[in-house]
Amino acid sequence: MNLVNISGLSASFFITVALFILFILSMFGMGVLRLFQQMARSGIGFIVAGVVGVIAFVVVLNVWFV
Repeated sequence: MNLVNISGLSASFFITVALFILFILSMFGMGVLRLFQQMARSGIGFIVAGVVGVIAFVVVLNVWFV
């Protein structure tokens, strides 16, 4: 059995990734839900918010965790 060594992972990096993943996936999930409820404007807004979250996530990772 192989184990993954996570001793080099800082707490701030873990918390940042966890919060962004929660935000991004919840925005995409709400967007899909609203599209199934035939609320297209609201659904597209949530999906756009998810895409903005992905862009912000990439910027934060490139600025603070390089």
